[in-house]
Amino acid sequence: MRIDIWFNDGRCSRCYSPSFDRNLVISKEDEPIWAEYLTKKIGELLTPEAQETLEFKAAEEKVREDLERALRFELRREKEREDYKRRKVMSRPKITFIPKGLTVDYENEYAVFLDQEVTYRPVDSDDFLYQFRLLNRWQDKSVPQVIEMGRPDAAYAIAIELCRHIPLFLNRDDLQEYIQKYKVRVKKMIVGSFSALVAAVKAWNNEEKRLYVNSFIFEQSKQYTDFRGLQKMLIQMMTSDPFVGGPVQVTREMSDEEAYLSRQEQRRKEFEERVRMVEEREAKSLIPLNPDYETMIFNRRHVTWEFTVIDILVSSECDWIRALAEKGDHMAAATHFLQLTKSMCKHFIEDEHYNYFDDMYAPEYTIQGLVDYFNRLITQGKLSEDEKDYLHKGWAEIQTYEACTEYGLLSRCVIACYAASPLQRNLLEDRVKSHQS
Repeated sequence: MRIDIWFNDGRCSRCYSPSFDRNLVISKEDEPIWAEYLTKKIGELLTPEAQETLEFKAAEEKVREDLERALRFELRREKEREDYKRRKVMSRPKITFIPKGLTVDYENEYAVFLDQEVTYRPVDSDDFLYQFRLLNRWQDKSVPQVIEMGRPDAAYAIAIELCRHIPLFLNRDDLQEYIQKYKVRVKKMIVGSFSALVAAVKAWNNEEKRLYVNSFIFEQSKQYTDFRGLQKMLIQMMTSDPFVGGPVQVTREMSDEEAYLSRQEQRRKEFEERVRMVEEREAKSLIPLNPDYETMIFNRRHVTWEFTVIDILVSSECDWIRALAEKGDHMAAATHFLQLTKSMCKHFIEDEHYNYFDDMYAPEYTIQGLVDYFNRLITQGKLSEDEKDYLHKGWAEIQTYEACTEYGLLSRCVIACYAASPLQRNLLEDRVKSHQS
């Protein structure tokens, strides 16, 4: 059951579900009856005498308290929004924030955040305490955690910049009232900041920085004469014993730009290495590259799905090679055959042909037909020993190419004079017989 209370201006003041005896079961047929009954009862309660009852007074008090509570909540939310908007000028990095970059100046990077904090203008005591907590967070949390991360160099940069900015914070005329009010906490922050500086230098084990920090503490201590005994405490922090050994080795993280340039340089070196290896291989190769095959047949513009264009051009070239062999120029035919096969293997890797077919690489099957043709010439005794030796050595070189060793290209193709194993010889004989039949 739900009851809505509406007024003449269309406002719904209350919508609630009243509690009643659980033993009472309201059937669907009784709903109109209950509605009529409750309407009558509510009408009987709306009288001037009801306003004088204790129940009405209690309800009035409760509504007033609810309104006051809602108003206080809204004022608090409004203040929080104003504080957030005003305090947003102070960036709040992670406690363990370390700037990325191999050559970045950490002190300058941390000084940006500290400048924002010491120049912030609080409007009340709570605002000042928020500003104070941000400053105190550097020495209280950031420095110890950064040291634990193995980065004492960054911890030193945080501490030295914090100690440099504290006088700028304390010498502001508009903050003197708050500083005097919280003088004990401010003194504790100063001591903690210089203690963090000394701890960072010790963790870094940097003798040069130790000498600088001792001189720095001595000069800075003169600015804290308003704090009783503070100057003596700071001087006592100076480290007199020299450090043994060199500074702790740290590893900086590259910035995004530096990482990008590093990747580009690595790719350039890899490309140059590939070019060098190709040039060395070409210098030793028995099969010179054919410029026409490189530009006219295996041109990157001809790469399409299933390699229809390239296969047509390869098939046409294979027919021309057969015609050349039929004329008796077997050495030229063998050279063009090996050049065509070499260009196919070369561009299979360079142009990523393996990404453009599903089951059948059409140029490979076309070359396979040409392999069978030369095998028939060998079995028929039409090739001289020099021509067979050239085919043998050229095919041996092709079998060392990446397309053959890593992708299995031409794995079923065997030159007769190169068929070393019984399985290869049987395969060759079967192919020759099938072509003869």
